[in-house]
This record gives sequence, C-alpha cells and structure tokens, in this order.
Amino acid sequence: MSGIRARTVLGPLVCLSGLAGCGPAKGPLPLGPQPIAYVDTLPIAEPRSFEPVEKTGALDAPFAGSVAGALSVRHWAGPQRRALNLNDFDEVVSSAWFEHRNGARRLTPEEVARGPTTAGPDTSLLTIVAGKSTGRTPGFTVEDRRGDRYLFKFDPPGFLHMASSAEVISSRLFHAAGYYTPENYIVVFDTAQLALAPEARVDSAGGGERPMTREHVEEILSRVDALPDGRYLAMASKFVPGVPKGPFRFKGRRSDDPNEHYQHEHRRELRGLRILAAWLNDVDVGYMNTLDAYVEPGYLRHYLIDFGGSLGSGTLRPREPREGREHDFEPGPTLARLFTLGFYQPPWETHLHSVIDPSIGWLRVAEFDPAGWRANQPNEAFSRVTPADGYWGAKLVGAFTDEQIRATVAKGRLPGAFAADTLAKIIAFRRDRTVAYWYSRVTPVENVEARGGAAAISGLIIAFDDLGIRDGVWDGAGTSYRWEFRHEALDRRWSGEESARAGSVPQSLTLTPESGSDLAGDAGRELSGQEALATLTVTAIRGESAGRAALVYLLWEGEGEGYRVVGLEH
Repeated sequence: MSGIRARTVLGPLVCLSGLAGCGPAKGPLPLGPQPIAYVDTLPIAEPRSFEPVEKTGALDAPFAGSVAGALSVRHWAGPQRRALNLNDFDEVVSSAWFEHRNGARRLTPEEVARGPTTAGPDTSLLTIVAGKSTGRTPGFTVEDRRGDRYLFKFDPPGFLHMASSAEVISSRLFHAAGYYTPENYIVVFDTAQLALAPEARVDSAGGGERPMTREHVEEILSRVDALPDGRYLAMASKFVPGVPKGPFRFKGRRSDDPNEHYQHEHRRELRGLRILAAWLNDVDVGYMNTLDAYVEPGYLRHYLIDFGGSLGSGTLRPREPREGREHDFEPGPTLARLFTLGFYQPPWETHLHSVIDPSIGWLRVAEFDPAGWRANQPNEAFSRVTPADGYWGAKLVGAFTDEQIRATVAKGRLPGAFAADTLAKIIAFRRDRTVAYWYSRVTPVENVEARGGAAAISGLIIAFDDLGIRDGVWDGAGTSYRWEFRHEALDRRWSGEESARAGSVPQSLTLTPESGSDLAGDAGRELSGQEALATLTVTAIRGESAGRAALVYLLWEGEGEGYRVVGLEH
C-alpha cells in the first residue's frame, strides 16, 4: 500500500439550531445543533495574559495526569463520549482552532511546503534584542531589518539540522492539515550580520536578567556547531501575530473567552490531533507547546508551537525507544518495576536502535504502532479519542501525497539527498500505517448519496465512496457491506448484504424490501419532523473483521422526490 489519497469530506457548514444567530430549524435534527464556521472569531474584550507556570491544573502534569487516568472510572467503563463540535456530516467547521486546508482542497506540493510562511527574515541585518545563555538550549530573540521578530533556535552539538529541520517540516505539515502554526524558517548567517540592541538583555545564572554584551553572543555561539564554511545555521520562528495570552489546556474552557462554546476535551480537532502527532512523532505536543494569541479584530486564535521535538529529534538529542511508547510517568510499568525489583522490562527496553542519520535522529519505522503511540505527557483530549475521532485525524494524514511530503521535507534543508529521501520515505510509511489502522476501525463511507425518486423505492440506490478501497488500504474483492434500513413511519425495516465493487469506483447498495413488494404507492405521502427521518447502518466486512458501522440519516421528502441524505456518523 502506498500513495494513499484521502480527502476530508465536508458537510454543509450551517447551523440548524441551538446557537445564537441560527435560523429556524428545517426538518429533524439527527445529530443536534451544529456549529457555525468562524463563530468563535467574534470580537471580545482582551483576555488577560499569563505565563505557563501561572496556569494551575495538576492534571496536565505528567505524574498527576497518568495517575488520574489510571484511577478514572470513565477510563475503565464503557464507550467514550462523542465529540461535540460536529455538524450533521461528522465534520468540524473552520474556526479559530482549525481551518480546513489540504483535506478539503488538495493543495499543491508548493502550497504545503510554503505553509504559513511569507517572505522570511531579512538576514542582511539581524539585531539581537534578547538572549538565552543558561540552560541547555541557547538562543536569541532577533529583529530583522523589516522590524519582524524571530526566535533563533540552534541544533544540539553533533546533530546539526536535526531539531531545526524537524521544526520546519512538522510545522508546515500541521499547518496544511488545518492547525495554526508559526512561520518557521531555516536561516544561515555569519557574525558580521549580527548587531546588538542597546537595550538587549540576557538571562543570568542566578536568575533574572542583565545587560547583554558581545561576549555573551560569542559565548552562546561557542556552544553550537558551525557549518563547514564558518557560518551558523538556526531555526527562525517568527513571533505569531497579535498579543500572546498564554497556552491553552486540553481540558475545560478558558473562562475569559466568551467565544468558547465547547469543553476542549470534546473538540474533535484536539482529539484528532493525537493521530497527527503520532504520525509525526511529536511526543512533546501538549499544554506547554500551545499558545493563545489575541489577534485582529479582537479574538483568540489557538496555535500549536515548538515542533523541535518531533520526527527523530528530541530537541537536545535524538529520540529514544521509550518516547512514543510511554508517558513520562506510567503507573503500570512503574509499579511493575517496583514489585519485581527491576526485573520487569517493557518491550521498548530491549529494542536495539541506532541513529538513522545525525540530521534525522531516530524514530520508529517498521515497529510504528499508531494505536500504541503515547505523548510524553497525557492530556484529556487524547485520552478520549474514539474510533470516529481517529478516523477523522487519519483522513487528514492520508490526504498528504508523496509529492507534498517530499516538497515539505526539502524545506528542512537536510544535508545531502540521502537524508532528505530517507526522511520523506519514513513519513510516507508512517502515513500509510496510520491510515490503515484507523480506517479499519470504522466503516469509512463518505460522499453518501440517495439516488432514485419515490416511485423507484423498490430499488433505492445508495451510492458512496469507501475510502479504504478508493485509497488502496484494502481490496474491494474481499469486502462486503451488511446494511439495515429503518423507517418506522413507513413501516420499512429492510436488511441485506452486498459485495463491494472492485477498483476505486464509487460503491453502491440497492435497498429493497425483503418481501420484494413494490412500495411506490408511498410516493405521495407527506411526512414531517422525526417521522420523515430514516436511518441506514452500513458495516464493512473484510474477511473475518468488521469496522464499526456507519450511520446514515435520510429524509423522506415525498411528492416523487424520495429520500435525501441529511447526516452521517462514523
């Protein structure tokens, strides 16, 4: 399987009821009130700012989060709750959190590779306005000749390109998928291009700040590797537009944002983020790597930031086998080691690994398990992922073509063709593995359409795309569909099973009454409200396995029109 071509299917971006500004509801509401696109971008009073350490919330901490998950009744009991911010076609609408891009309209490879970037920094003059000399991650805050500000980050010694390329590549892929990310660039400069602002400050080893001197600049650069020609390579992250207001959490709502309509753990784009983070091995995704920014004309936009710990990079070193397999603290494995006096070994401890390339680091390829992947820190949204959430995220992943991936990897400016080609192939392999797993968890029908008017009800045709077949995840020759059609008001309770058609052509089901009788006499019947609503469940059967059934809602319109598809759940 290769070259997966999945597209996110968007339903009507309209509100039927339940929210301010909605018109009267028309017909039944199978899935409840629907969100309005960009309704959370209405002007609000400027919220307060806070630093991450000021935000309380013990459940976001590695230790407390893992313990809380292990002790949670919800964690151990029953199916998990469906995401809330969905329209009738099981899709999110564009918002201050997520904007449909590559999954809705196939972007060109150049568009994906460009990401959110514009002109990039003017490196003819780089004025340092602040520095970070303590700790293990030195860097600068720089203002270019245009007045734009960037955070300059450097790769760890011995692994030039590793963290910088991971940040540039992953941020562009997350952006193309639909998330808001900063503009990130690879820049090369020499010391002659650096100037020092008179007010520049640098952090002090004893805490606080002190005036920054040229010696501080030289000391910071002495801790990073130079290129063979003596110049320096850095990842330049442009400050996002607006006023920073601190990170967002993956649980609850921000109390000073009136545009918040959903608890974060029930937002599908935050649940589905787990699938993309697993794909790109962004184990550092979490509260500390998010940012709310107050942007024009006065609302909060929600960013993902800091991708230097994705792909094979651990920011300060290459990734290791534990990362991506366990949270930083896991009660089960920790207790097992304790009670066995250290003899217990999880599978990752015996995994032999070596750096793929110094510019790539290390990440799983053949052993990559989309279901078993873990971020370093647990969060409530990730723990609530349902098969439908996973499928939604996998559609975003599967929408990326090999050409888009290669064009984006090229922006990482890895040294030599081998490293770039290898990383592109790894990302594509993990894409295919991700899509194969999550598509198999549901019945991946999309673009469902009812054909044939009321007079042809003895042979109502339901046409649809099976993304698993269309995108080459499995073979249509070994697939069948078990279906059940119910319309109580018209006393229709039919069921059947049909084989899939080979190839990527649209699939179809012929819904006929089990008795074989002609029901065209119902053509003139008028129904309203819930009486007009019918349901169709479709379950894909592949050999001995079956995905979760898809639920299709159909509305009886009578007067020779028959049924119209009005909703879909996976």
